[in-house]
Amino acid sequence: MVSCKEDQNLVYDIKLSSAGPGRITGSDVIHEPNGMDLAMKLPYLKEARCSKTVDEWLETRDCSLDNLLIYHSPIGPELFFSPSLYMQVTKFKCGGMSMGISWAHIIGDVYSASECLNSWGQFLAGLKSYGPFKLTKSPTGLEDSKSPSVGTQEPVSLKQVDPVGDLWVTANNCKMETFSFHLSASQVSQLHSRIWGPSGIAKIPFFESLCAIMWQCIAKAKDGLEPKVVTLCKKDPNNPKGGILSNSQIISSVKADSSVVDADLKELATLLVDQATEENSQIEEVVEKDNGVFDYVVYGANLTFVDLEETNFYGLEWNGHKPEAVHYSIQGVGDEGAVMVLPWPKDSGTDGNIGRIVVVTLPENEVVKLRFELRKNGLMLEDDIDS
Repeated sequence: MVSCKEDQNLVYDIKLSSAGPGRITGSDVIHEPNGMDLAMKLPYLKEARCSKTVDEWLETRDCSLDNLLIYHSPIGPELFFSPSLYMQVTKFKCGGMSMGISWAHIIGDVYSASECLNSWGQFLAGLKSYGPFKLTKSPTGLEDSKSPSVGTQEPVSLKQVDPVGDLWVTANNCKMETFSFHLSASQVSQLHSRIWGPSGIAKIPFFESLCAIMWQCIAKAKDGLEPKVVTLCKKDPNNPKGGILSNSQIISSVKADSSVVDADLKELATLLVDQATEENSQIEEVVEKDNGVFDYVVYGANLTFVDLEETNFYGLEWNGHKPEAVHYSIQGVGDEGAVMVLPWPKDSGTDGNIGRIVVVTLPENEVVKLRFELRKNGLMLEDDIDS
């Protein structure tokens, strides 16, 4: 770990500037945020230098330091006058650089953000010549919201929170902590086969298998307050479409009727696959019927698992170079916490598996117990203890 005093000296010579649009829309073009946009609104150019080399930075294995490479500022008070995207370029002493993007969910989900950045690199390289990305337009504006459907259940993956006022950041009831750990390709194979055996590996995706283990470990760390309902966020196979930004991820909820701590991992993983109930339409309906007056959170309303395995994080190319490492985190996670699963293509196995990076945000008082459970289950190694 690096001390707080050392943190302050790692990134220096900070210069802040603003950027405006190269082209404005016509006076008759209006983008009305749809219900999913508003539901995700809660979760922004800076130049800087770093006193370490890229290799030295990566060797720290401390994801909390990545916050020094990203410029954070809450969106608000007015959507149309508040920056929804911030970029920080940090130059390392070895000549390498990092690009930190703070992306407001109102303009699109993480899959759209990745697609946008990759296409931006292609545009700068002259490989793509089309204009800026477009925001999807709500098929029915907020003023034309339909009446609630009779018998429609309230979405359990959505939680109304106290009004956030001018700045779109919700307050937690406890201090939250984020840490990450790596799973090598060999660990991925071993964990998957440990649950299913050699013959059953292909039946259940690794994401759900890993979520089953994480769900049980987190339940044990909560000392009797095990989460019985979880939320799954996954990529819509039909989106994002080229050149279009959207909040189109598939949001589902899963409920366990019996103890998660005592559950068989096969049954828990199967439950996550077979009993996931998609709630996108209910979320849209709830938020739109309120005309955007109330504030909601999705990430952390329940324990939330975010599947980023199929996201092309390493597709950005700059002057012939591709990223050495990519890290993502979510701001504004609710008290129940969130787990993000990212690909780690730098580590690939002979069986076709690749490594994973797991980013966990939980109440601070649960993290030590969770680390113990993760090490006991072979997910965390001693090398990851300070990550």
